[in-house]
Amino acid sequence: MSNRKYRFKVEGIVPPRNVRRKSKSMWNNPTEVLRLIKLRKEAYAALNGVSPLFEDIALSIKIHLPRNHNKPGDLDNYIKGICDGLMKCPNHPKLKLDEDFKEPEHAKIHPETFAMIEDDGEIIKITATKTVDEDIEEPFYEITIEEK
Repeated sequence: MSNRKYRFKVEGIVPPRNVRRKSKSMWNNPTEVLRLIKLRKEAYAALNGVSPLFEDIALSIKIHLPRNHNKPGDLDNYIKGICDGLMKCPNHPKLKLDEDFKEPEHAKIHPETFAMIEDDGEIIKITATKTVDEDIEEPFYEITIEEK
């Protein structure tokens, strides 16, 4: 199999964070759901109908924050949020997805049907940076994902 490599950018928002707070999952936390939707839309567009990556995956994450960004968050929480956000949502009886995922415009990126990564346990390399940029007004992040 040849290498598959995808690059995409998510603008105007920081990545989702997978941090449990008061028994809420990122899949039903309104702040994280907005971030997940933006991530999944860009991932869906980048994948362009091709099957998810499934083995020997390398992931690069570059997060850019403006100087005045409030509470930037821990890099490790963003990494986990991105990795989990690129997979299907775990099927668990106690996990309730946020109602926003039921909107018709989100059908293609629904957490039960769309994944860019089949299993994040197959990620063999992650590089990640979080930088403060003087010249930007809104946060954004860039993802490069490759199946070797």
